[in-house]
Amino acid sequence: MILTGRKLFLTRFVVGLIQGLALYLLYHAADAKIWPATNGLVFAPLLLAWVFSPVLLTLALGEMAWRRAALWAGAVAIIIAALGFYDNWSAWPLDWNYAPNPLHTTPVPHILPSAELFLFGGAGLFIAHALVVGGHTDHRFRASYSTHFDTAWKMAIQVALAALFVGAFWLLLWLGAGLFLLIKLDFFRRLIGHRWFSIPITAMAVAGALHITDIKPVLVRGARTLLLTLLSWLLPLITLIITGFLVSLLFTGLAPLWSVGHASALLLAGAASLIILINAAHQDGDAERAPPKILRLSGTLAAILPAPLALIAAYALFLRVEQYGWTTSRVIVAANVLVAITYAAGYARATMVRGRWLAAIEPWNFNVALLILAVLVALFSPIANPTRISVADQVARLDSGKTAPGKFDFSYLRWRGGRYGMAALNLLAQSKVGNMAEMARASLRQTNRYEVAPAAPVAFAARITVYPKGQSLPQSFADLHWATGFPTFQLPYCASAMVAHCDAVLADLDGDGRAEILLMSNSNVVQIFHESGKGDWQNAGIMALPFNCPAMADALRNGRFAVSPPAHRWNDVAVAGQTLHINEAIGTNAACPK
Repeated sequence: MILTGRKLFLTRFVVGLIQGLALYLLYHAADAKIWPATNGLVFAPLLLAWVFSPVLLTLALGEMAWRRAALWAGAVAIIIAALGFYDNWSAWPLDWNYAPNPLHTTPVPHILPSAELFLFGGAGLFIAHALVVGGHTDHRFRASYSTHFDTAWKMAIQVALAALFVGAFWLLLWLGAGLFLLIKLDFFRRLIGHRWFSIPITAMAVAGALHITDIKPVLVRGARTLLLTLLSWLLPLITLIITGFLVSLLFTGLAPLWSVGHASALLLAGAASLIILINAAHQDGDAERAPPKILRLSGTLAAILPAPLALIAAYALFLRVEQYGWTTSRVIVAANVLVAITYAAGYARATMVRGRWLAAIEPWNFNVALLILAVLVALFSPIANPTRISVADQVARLDSGKTAPGKFDFSYLRWRGGRYGMAALNLLAQSKVGNMAEMARASLRQTNRYEVAPAAPVAFAARITVYPKGQSLPQSFADLHWATGFPTFQLPYCASAMVAHCDAVLADLDGDGRAEILLMSNSNVVQIFHESGKGDWQNAGIMALPFNCPAMADALRNGRFAVSPPAHRWNDVAVAGQTLHINEAIGTNAACPK
């Protein structure tokens, strides 16, 4: 029996109240550092289950019988809790509190689910709920496209309006607190500041907003129609932009894309924009709501464009993986590329099918929705855990010699590789190859993520590539014992276990006949080290390069720079048409050359 009227409202209100009380108890446990907040394998699954399951139960109560709705919410709780358990298990069991001085941070138990699981897990549950409710409504596994369309967009509008309602609700509460403070009464401000009040009342406000939007379908349908109409008229614009971009590539080639570290992400974002706006114009496919001819023409062209974007993104990812191997972010990008190529294939085919405009994307959207759910489960389970894959691949590249030990990022295994990274680091600490074991043990000895752990002299020298080519690092610099005699903030990047590789440019910057050492890592800051003439080195200053400007760093490496008479002690450095000043504060105003 589907609940209606007052029973439906009371049930949703009670669900919201119970959710709020459960979340408050979890917050209290974390704040007081008592069980279950002392065990992330328990706390993380409970938190995820109580955040998502009651919301889906509230949404389902208006669509299906309460017993079936409860079974669905229970299944959601079990699935998301299982993913939360693995998410916590695969991470390293300690986090680090942030402090004004990073060296004063302290380890705390890792109890919170990852932000990625919250974000992508929520998106996956949204898709799954739309499919389940649509199938229940039509009494079949794959409901009609109009049913899935109505269900998904109704839920999306409900969630958006609920967020606006809760925001307005809290603005009014704070307004009330401010009014009472005008007459020197602060009880209301103290009341809304208590977590035992704010957490349950917020959960009940969410439940109330979802109930109101559910029993007012005209409101939701009107908001949906207005939103989709507005979005659909952006379709010609994005089609024109993407077409112009692809045509421009015929003249520029793909080479400029490789100088941008996030090219794949931008290409995939372009493909996603096209797919969203095509669906906004298509809506539920009803002939009575067919879009104007200009939108149909734009949509037909737009349905072809995701294919080249997805293929270029795949090629860019292939080049990065071939050169540097798999990382966590590249595994996630690969999953997005798979979904984008699948979407692109179906949408391109839909333009060739006769009949109603782009009718073939309707069953294809259902198929891709199932693929997305499968990909999400794989990413957040042992099947295709990005950290596990990246750690295994990076260690394999080290073992095969593709990555030299001096250029290997041991710090990644220690602090970002989770349980898999620590296991790999312990194995490397037993290696008999060169100084690999010593470098691994140096990382294992770190007790603070933000502490600069000095590298062994041999490992330090192996991390540095010297320019101009053919030059070598001064022996007195390579042999320095960085653990003593230098404040932490003056240590060279490559004396830290947190940086895998640096470039050193040798150049005389003060005209004394002895070369200074300009050390560059992935940062936009160049450290300058000066030798006194007796083999003693000191950190003499810094130069700030424009942010994310590989052209400037390349010019320094290749000797395309000149020095000018000093304004104070040091000569200025003219590189790529810009003048850099030593000891200039980080955040230079120099522009990145074209």
